[in-house]
Amino acid sequence: MFDPHQTAPKKRASVERDFSAVILVGYGESLYPFNQGTNVISKALMPVGNVPIINSVIDWVLASGLLDILIIVPNIFHDQIADHIAEAYSKSTHAKARIDLRKNTEGERDEEENESFDGKDGTARILKRFRNLIKSDFVLLPCDISPPPYLPLKKVLDKHRSTPKAILTSVFYEPIESVKENEEKFLIGLDKTTDELLLIQPMQALDEDFRVRTALLNHHPTLSLTTRLLDAHVYVFRRTFLDLLATRRAKDLGSMKDQVVPWLIKGGWQRGLGEKWAPILDPPTRDPLAEALARSTTAPVSRSLLFHSQSSPSPSVSPYPDTTPTSPSADADMYSSGILPPASSHKFGNTPEWKCQVMVITPPPPPPSVDQPGQQKGQQKGQAQGGKGKHDKSRAPPHEPEYLIRANSLAGYWELNRRFIKSLSSATPPFVTTSGSGPSSVRTTVAGEDAGTAPDVSPQAQISPDSVMGEGTRVGEKASIKKCIIGRHCVIGKGAKLNNCVLWDFVTVEENARVENSIVCSNGRIGEKSQVKDCEFGTGFEAKPGAILKGERLIAGQEA
Repeated sequence: MFDPHQTAPKKRASVERDFSAVILVGYGESLYPFNQGTNVISKALMPVGNVPIINSVIDWVLASGLLDILIIVPNIFHDQIADHIAEAYSKSTHAKARIDLRKNTEGERDEEENESFDGKDGTARILKRFRNLIKSDFVLLPCDISPPPYLPLKKVLDKHRSTPKAILTSVFYEPIESVKENEEKFLIGLDKTTDELLLIQPMQALDEDFRVRTALLNHHPTLSLTTRLLDAHVYVFRRTFLDLLATRRAKDLGSMKDQVVPWLIKGGWQRGLGEKWAPILDPPTRDPLAEALARSTTAPVSRSLLFHSQSSPSPSVSPYPDTTPTSPSADADMYSSGILPPASSHKFGNTPEWKCQVMVITPPPPPPSVDQPGQQKGQQKGQAQGGKGKHDKSRAPPHEPEYLIRANSLAGYWELNRRFIKSLSSATPPFVTTSGSGPSSVRTTVAGEDAGTAPDVSPQAQISPDSVMGEGTRVGEKASIKKCIIGRHCVIGKGAKLNNCVLWDFVTVEENARVENSIVCSNGRIGEKSQVKDCEFGTGFEAKPGAILKGERLIAGQEA
């Protein structure tokens, strides 16, 4: 019943958001020994500079202006990630962000999925399962990416926005050499004139005689092949891609990178696939002029009814358009008058009006060096003395390019921590503060409510400026720490020496132990007078007193 005293509801101010973000958290299959043992943490929470790696991904998304984030995680890691998100991205600090955390088994399953499937589902199958939660175009991201400063996510989104025909915009990058050596090699086909992605093929799957299909060369005579690029697993998709994904059986869906994306890009140049998928990927949109004419009182009745029938389909009708004209004469009249736009090209068997494009990310060239007048005079003086002048220590160090890096392998995780340590020697990152303790200052990571517990460092300990410590850590006398990242509540014993190491939370290094070029996960223990070099130890690993370990990768309970 209508209530005359009821006031009209206030309209909420809403901003139409054209993109949402989906972050997939995996198991970290290539991160042994971090991914095995007891009390293993998710790879999304692996610390880089004592900050979980997923923070860099979420911050990257929020900085682009996107506020709707769907994070899909394995069941076993849900609680620990939920606790971290609740603390690091609470409503008090990120009031506008809408972060939805889901277990990867919560989505809608097909009937065939209710049978026997491996618990470690492929990324494509998981995405299909949650397709009804994604209402707009979206960017699909890994949980372990660390983008360089020159690559804001907005730049990737803008490239997709500026290309109406793009179904997919993917990011490929040139990796740093230390990471490239440990990654699987792929043959990538690109059209540099149109920025189209045309081919992804694992090198291991190639025969000695590699063949390129004639149809591909006919459509793209400027095809370029390369093996120097890696897939960043950053994909911007049109929402209709999920409709195409829904047509695939779950058992046919595995990895996005290895199966689905190569399958999708083939439809961009294979006519048969393109014509088959076009009504799904590129359906005709509603014409605003047609909407207006459908409600017009001056337009001819036949036209008004025609537009009304096209703009307001019956719920029982398929969501995809009927390509059969209702009245040839009426349609001809509409086209000749200019009221209807030209028919889509795929109706006549031509190349589909959609494509998969690519962004190739490489470090920018170094800035031109500008010598100070004093430096120029010193150089000239050295040249006048036969080139034997003293080296000018005031000159800036050589430029080192910044690469996009993923922590999906040990090499990538090592590289991220090395990059963080190098940043300490040049400038203090925004999430690091300096607190005085003893004769020298100690960099301390500040995180949440525990920030008040400063490290307890002996005045006789030596801490290099390019090291950082978490709150609650204790360092004994005569201990030496150089180029290290020390987690929270660690204990470094008397006389211990650490060089170029990463220690997670609650690690103990006993007296007079030596640790070099190594990573020790949470709750690890390095025994008294033991010597450890070039090692990675999983959660809870204990090195016995006096042990000598070199080049080992071990988990709790294992011995070299």
